[in-house]
Amino acid sequence: MNLKFSTKLYVVFSVIIIFAAASFSLFIRVHIFKKMEEDVIYNNLQLCIKVSENVDTYIEKLDDIAKKLISDPRLLKIMREVKSNPKTLSDYGELKRDREISAIVSNAITLTSFPHVNVYLYSKDGTYVYVYNQDKSNFQAALAIEDNYGKLEKKRLVVYADNGKDTPGGKESSISFIRAIFDVSANQYGYIEVQSDYKKLDEICNINHIGSVILMNERGDIVYPFEPVSGEVREEVGEKPANGGSGFFSAGKQLYFYAVSDNSGITTYIRCPEDTIRSPMKLLQHTTVIFFVCVTAAAILMVIIFSGLLVRPLKELRNSVLEITYENMGLSFHDSYHNEIVELKDAFQKILDDLKRSVRREIESNKAEAEARLSALQAQISPHFIHNVLYSISIAAKEGRPSDVQAMCKQLSDMLRYTVNSNAHMVELKEEIKCIANYLALQKQYYEDFLQYDIAVEEAAGGIRIPRLSVLPFVENAIQHAFEGKKPPYRIEVYAKVSEEGWTIEIRDNGKGFSKGKIKEIMDRLAEDDLGVEIEAKNEEEPGMGGMGILNTVLRLRIFFQSRFDFEIKENDLGEGSAVYLRVCRLGLAAVKKEETGKGNWLAKGRHGSWRREE
Repeated sequence: MNLKFSTKLYVVFSVIIIFAAASFSLFIRVHIFKKMEEDVIYNNLQLCIKVSENVDTYIEKLDDIAKKLISDPRLLKIMREVKSNPKTLSDYGELKRDREISAIVSNAITLTSFPHVNVYLYSKDGTYVYVYNQDKSNFQAALAIEDNYGKLEKKRLVVYADNGKDTPGGKESSISFIRAIFDVSANQYGYIEVQSDYKKLDEICNINHIGSVILMNERGDIVYPFEPVSGEVREEVGEKPANGGSGFFSAGKQLYFYAVSDNSGITTYIRCPEDTIRSPMKLLQHTTVIFFVCVTAAAILMVIIFSGLLVRPLKELRNSVLEITYENMGLSFHDSYHNEIVELKDAFQKILDDLKRSVRREIESNKAEAEARLSALQAQISPHFIHNVLYSISIAAKEGRPSDVQAMCKQLSDMLRYTVNSNAHMVELKEEIKCIANYLALQKQYYEDFLQYDIAVEEAAGGIRIPRLSVLPFVENAIQHAFEGKKPPYRIEVYAKVSEEGWTIEIRDNGKGFSKGKIKEIMDRLAEDDLGVEIEAKNEEEPGMGGMGILNTVLRLRIFFQSRFDFEIKENDLGEGSAVYLRVCRLGLAAVKKEETGKGNWLAKGRHGSWRREE
């Protein structure tokens, strides 16, 4: 966008600050607050489970009193006598029996944490009743419930609470634990009731301000609290019956946590208003939003202030730069408050000082490129090569091989047309490869079976744009110099491939190769910044590049591809000869023309003296 730098600073940094604040706020809202809510729910659920376990412990302790009495042989003997002799004893006999039972009961509950419980004994036919402590029995009311008598006959515990019911005569609410009395032979003699008030349950179910506790038995009767609960609460609890385990649910504006006891069958509920759980988190959320809004506003204000302070010296520096002319390449800008701006001014001044030298180097570079082009045209085909081709053509004609004569003439014609076409400065790699194939085919006619060559070009590499005659000189060098003093067969390989990093052209031969000293000399020369065009001729004892030379050829490629171009010479992987690598990095792939032939991976392949295009 065509905006001022200061405006861009405002917009970009404001967007970044708002995005960062919004992202952090969203992260806190999604992860931190959610985790907090999960922790609150988890803690309340664990509290509910703990209360349920304490209730079970309470029931087990009172039930233990009943079990201890039932298992006492002295009490069984008395209850057996009552069953076998139901007639009323004398006052003295009855007093003696009651005192004996009282001693047994007192001994059973002395060491427990419930010294004030009431205990009742009933014969099976109901003719005998024993009362320990106070007469507030719930036995008849418990048996009036349909399922309880069957539970007692099956030796199961019956828990009965009279809370919420009419208790005439000022009778306090209590909770009773009733069992049938059996001997080891399964003979039933009566019933025992252990009764307690709600004080211990009040202690267990007191969870302070967190919420209220409700205990419900299997039949849906409220066991705790002892005060009558409202119909609304009964309806809310009834909306989500708990069949087992633990969990939580919402009903109206209340949140219920529940835990079902596997031992007693009593379901423990903790009733909490949702506002008491979620209000603190909502308040924290609102506070966080307000905090982030304030921080974001303050950050944007600071961006505006500091952007103005940053842009002001830049504007002054810009005005100073606009006053520069070719005759006056000095900056009159002075700023003693911003070291970075002073450094920028010094950098500009250095650029201005180097500007004239850069212009001069640019002119010299253009001249070097033109001279390199002329040098390439002048050294395209050596006379020696022409002589060899014409000699091969004459031999073929003399031997009566008109097809070979026709093929060689066509190949030579194509080569001459390609090399002298000065209008086509940049060509596709497949055109250069075709010229190389013609050149090697003509050379094979001269060397016959002594020369073997392979050409393989990937389909994607065929459309690469390169300077004309930038690969052929390396092949010509191998023919003219690499095989001097070497025994045949002579082998040349040309490969071109494209990868994610860029494209690579490899020229390999099995000749005598470059010496390590010559490779170092060439690479050191190429590393010089002031590499010129007038490169001295190589030592005749080393493989060279005909009329062009390695340095001139590499310089042409470096001019066109600049820093993207890489050149490397090393020994052949086969252990003899040399390998030349021409590489251009990924940015150079913009010059690749992708032809969708859809037939194979290679645009062209040549093996052992042949070259063809796959259809």
